[in-house]
Amino acid sequence: VGTGLVIIMTIGTLSFLVTTPEAWVPDLGSGEHGFPLLTGAGRLVIKDVCILASAVVVLADCAQRILKKQR
Repeated sequence: VGTGLVIIMTIGTLSFLVTTPEAWVPDLGSGEHGFPLLTGAGRLVIKDVCILASAVVVLADCAQRILKKQR
């Protein structure tokens, strides 16, 4: 249950990369802006990719243990 909630939370947080224009470097005339350049706020959200990957691994491990107990 906890891992499922973590997955929902991180997907919600990662949605800010799509919905928040301040997550990407704005066009300041240098020619380097937008995807894949992130602002400080965008880089802060990227940590959630690691949290999401960890939650998926923990979920898979827990599911495997539950299936082994049922046999």
